[in-house]
This record gives sequence, C-alpha cells and structure tokens, in this order.
Amino acid sequence: MAALESGNANQSVFAFERVLSSSTSTTLRERARLELARAYFVTNNLTASESLFNAALETNPPQNVQQNIQAFLQLIQVRKNSQVPTISWTLSSILGSDDNINSATSNGLIDTPLIGQIELNQDAQETDDNFSNSTITMAYKYPFTRDRSLDLTVNLVHLDNLSTNQFDIDNIRGEVAYNWGDQVNRFKHSASVGKVNLDQNSFQKSLPINSSWQRAGNNGWYQSLTGSYSQIRYDTGNGGALNDLRDVNQLLITGGFSKISGAFTHSLNLYHADESPQAANGGDHNGRDFSGLAYSLLYRLNPQHTPYFRVSAQSVNHDSEHPVFFNTVRSDDTESVSLGWFWQAGRNFLLTGEAAYTDNNSNIPLFNYSRVKYQAGFIIQF
Repeated sequence: MAALESGNANQSVFAFERVLSSSTSTTLRERARLELARAYFVTNNLTASESLFNAALETNPPQNVQQNIQAFLQLIQVRKNSQVPTISWTLSSILGSDDNINSATSNGLIDTPLIGQIELNQDAQETDDNFSNSTITMAYKYPFTRDRSLDLTVNLVHLDNLSTNQFDIDNIRGEVAYNWGDQVNRFKHSASVGKVNLDQNSFQKSLPINSSWQRAGNNGWYQSLTGSYSQIRYDTGNGGALNDLRDVNQLLITGGFSKISGAFTHSLNLYHADESPQAANGGDHNGRDFSGLAYSLLYRLNPQHTPYFRVSAQSVNHDSEHPVFFNTVRSDDTESVSLGWFWQAGRNFLLTGEAAYTDNNSNIPLFNYSRVKYQAGFIIQF
C-alpha cells in the first residue's frame, strides 16, 4: 500500500497480486483485491480494475466501501468513454452588416509618383453590404490513451455578400494533429491543407505545419506557445497571371497568457511573423514581417451570459519599395476593437452578437481604410 500511496503504482500492482494469490486470510485477500483494483485504475488497466471492483461488490462489503467502489466504477466508465473514438459536428451561422467588405480606401482619387493622380474604379473603393457567414466543422478524435490522441478536423466556411458576389469567399481546411501530454502540459503537432475560393474562382492554397504547447499553471494561470511554418500560394488562372508574385513562405510565432480570476478571464497573445517572397523576380515588395498583440476580457455574468471585450494592434513592414509607389517601402499600423456577447441558450446551443471597428493607417494612402461591422448568429454542437 505504501508503494501505491507514494506514486509507485506499478510496484504496488505486483505486491497486491502476490498477496491476493498467496494469502490464506479472507480479510486480507478482500483488502488486497480492493487495493489491487485501485492500483489497476491508477495504471490505467481499466478492464482489470472494473472486474475486481465488481467482484468486491458481490461480497456485499460495508456501505461506505460500496459507495467508494461505485465512485471508482463511475470514473472507470468516464475514462473508457474518453478512450473511444468520437466524432462531433459544429454548425454556426451569422448575419451582419459590413461597411467595407473589401477593406478598401474611401478615396476615389489617388496620387502616384509616376503618372500623377488616378481615379479608382468602384471595385477598388470601399463597398458596404450585408452578409451571411456559415461554418460547418467535423472533428474526429481517435484516442490511444487518456493522454494521447490523433485528431482529424475538416472546416468549411462560406461568406456570402448579399448584394454582390465580387468578394464572396469559400474556404476549406483540413488538419491532422497528434495531441499528447498530461493535466499540466499539453502538446500538439499538426499538418494542414487549405484552399480559398474568391468569387467562386480558385484564389489561394496553403500548407501549414504547426507545433504548440499549453500549460495549466497555478492560481488560474495558463500559458501557450505556438510555432508554424506555412507555404502560401496564389492561383494564376482566371486573369491573375501575376498572382504568383504574391507567393510567400510564412514563419509565425505566437505566445499567450490567460488568467481566470473569479468571473473574469483575461487573455493576452503576442505574435511575430516573417513572410519571405518566393517569386524569382518582381515579388520582393510582397515580403514582409509583422508583429502584434491582442487582449480580450470575458466576464461570466452567470452560467448563461458572457459579455466580452477585445482589442488588438498590429504593425506591418514590407521588405522593399512598392512597384507603383516607388521610393516608398510600405508600412501599416492596424488597430481594432470589438464588443460582444455569448448567450448559452441551451446545452449545445449558443447565441452570439458582436460589434467591431478596425482602422488601418498606411504610409501609402491607397491602403488606408476603416471598417465597422455588426453581426449576430448562433452555434450548434452535435
């Protein structure tokens, strides 16, 4: 028993097995059977543990012992269920209004160094519209043990601007991930593939690989660190012969901190990325690095209602001069703020609402813009 209490569960298994097989004392054998069942549970031999606990119940032990055995049997069932492959689905849909669906400037005239002032066509200026955004996610988990699993996730997103289809987006993403760790430290290694269609035409493909670490600390503190490498390629068909100038390889590092303090949850994420251009000639200005931070505050008003606040800032610096605005290396600063609400209307049914404002300031006026968006929707899990 001392071996089990000290954490040497495997050693205690051998000791209790010897006592159970050799002891002539009925009382000692019954005690050894219970302790062996507990040792099997600790070592995750759930079938053997369940068999011994049920055998002990058949001897009609005292009431307090029966209650302890039933508690262990319930825990065994929970663990068994957690080691059975599962598949789950999530469906979400939102409706909203966006005063700048293409993140474009409000200016109709732009000064250029080479040809002077030019007039932008309407597609290149900010466009407002109402929209719907629907997402369906399939998540399959194949657990090897309680602490290790192989996960497959497929995500489909459809953004439909209701008055125009020029900026409609369809996005499909698949990910295979290996998860492992314990109750304190969790690790995830994954590979993904993604494809984006713009206006129903092929637009972008991506191949990311990721590794992440999450730690559950003391006093409500959580930490995370993620590294990812992605190949991002643009389609050259449908009139986009020069799109390959935008091809980049991206390296992204993200670190996060969260603190749960009573009804409040504070989260802070910091990130830095470098995108290196892959075109042989002419794409250097698409290389860039960017850094940013995002802070969010959630307040659990009650079990059903959680309002939240988010704010973020990002700085982007390109690698070389813009080909049209020569003698200028583009740099942008973006700030955004949003207010929202989660309403847990049912066990698997969540209602959401959000208002967001984004402002982008660039040293090239063509890329200045602001954006206001309102949206409401639901999330169903099944």
